[in-house]
Amino acid sequence: MPNTPDKPRAYRIAPRYLANADADGSETVRPLLDAGWGPSRDDEGNTFVTAPDLRARLAHLPESDGRTLWKISANPDAFAPPEWLVTFDNQTPPEVVADFTTALADAYTRGPSAYLGGDGQTVGVDTCLQLLDAEWSFDPATPFLTYQSPDRLVRLHIRDNPVRHEAEMAGDTERWLFEVGPPGQVWYATASSRLPEHLLQALTSAVTDPSPVHRSMRRIDLDHLPAEATATPTAPTPIEVARIRAATARSVSSASSRQPSLTAPPTPPAPIGASSATTPRRSPL
Repeated sequence: MPNTPDKPRAYRIAPRYLANADADGSETVRPLLDAGWGPSRDDEGNTFVTAPDLRARLAHLPESDGRTLWKISANPDAFAPPEWLVTFDNQTPPEVVADFTTALADAYTRGPSAYLGGDGQTVGVDTCLQLLDAEWSFDPATPFLTYQSPDRLVRLHIRDNPVRHEAEMAGDTERWLFEVGPPGQVWYATASSRLPEHLLQALTSAVTDPSPVHRSMRRIDLDHLPAEATATPTAPTPIEVARIRAATARSVSSASSRQPSLTAPPTPPAPIGASSATTPRRSPL
């Protein structure tokens, strides 16, 4: 029997923060577009989505150097340097980015005070307390303030020493660093010091949400999932169901046509024939 190619099929991957990044990224920018933000592209193929007042921007950077794929920032006015910066690397599941952009779009519609904050400073105490309430543990063995999820697959590192704002906006350092996945299969998200508390909480929820997501994968791709992830095949798609039914119908029709007649027909038979019935990593924009 000849070898047949391994066809992709749908799986439900849980938790979602262990799913791969190979999924449709268009939903990551949809909340911003719905809020009136405008898209553009550079000559290299990178995509930018900018707020109407030019105070906030998302950049999708598949052609840039390094691992950072998404940069999201906001500033007090169109000519000011960014007030805060959030980044996601190229292995981040796009559903995580979409949850954060949904929160940002909602904040944007409420005005600058919602997405820039009052004095521009965030303490993060409420966020850390929420993690402890969710049974996260504090890890004293790192040079940072580190919180670890119960499954030990998500770690939040917080720099408690002074950090220069210019260095954060350049991407040279960060106040908040999420490290997600087992060793060798880690992806990262970062946030700078002045991200408003409610957006930091939205980012934390997006990163740590264990809800399953769907992926179209080949069997060989499953070998690259972290061992801690579960991959459950979903029900056959409507196209697969139609193909199975069509193949079954052809098989039954063929078997029936090969059966010998047991009695002579009383009248000349009508012509017999086969049934003729027929069944009637990419840019996010």
